[in-house]
Amino acid sequence: MGIESFLEERLNPIYRAHYALWVHWWSLWRSIYTGQNIRRKWEQFNLVKEGQSFLDYGCGTGDFTIPAARIVGVKGKIYALDCFPRHLKIVEKKAKKEGLSNIETILSDNKTSLPDECIDTIWMCDVLHEVEQKRAVLEELHRVLKGEGVLAIYDGMRDRVLSYTIGLFSLSARDGKLLKLAKIG
Repeated sequence: MGIESFLEERLNPIYRAHYALWVHWWSLWRSIYTGQNIRRKWEQFNLVKEGQSFLDYGCGTGDFTIPAARIVGVKGKIYALDCFPRHLKIVEKKAKKEGLSNIETILSDNKTSLPDECIDTIWMCDVLHEVEQKRAVLEELHRVLKGEGVLAIYDGMRDRVLSYTIGLFSLSARDGKLLKLAKIG
């Protein structure tokens, strides 16, 4: 049973309302407060470029998916992955409203179902600390990332992230909670 099924079927209306408010509140918080500062770090580290393939792993409601889709343009491709179907529906709705046709959503909590070495940049924002199987997820991301690709992780775990990346990624730059990692091998 998925988390959303559990919420719909097992929790009382107060908890369901709390979850619904959280989904929308977090997006508002991102758009007003933290999102712009984080996107400035994209520019600082040259993370998102026109024409590239970009995986937003743990995309939530698309706070970074939509801006990335605008940047990569029609020649680029965005993959928005999340474990909550409701989040992906919101991403699809936002993309349609913005007239963006370069976004593909993926429902998963681990595997991407993408081909080997097909992604230029992988973005994880405030996600890794929530992942139970951190090493397995990072191994999957290593598989889909191109040889010269970048894994960018923005997370409160900061340096603890590096203990999970051994043998897969090496640190190439950092700024506060943002780690820019290069693929090994």
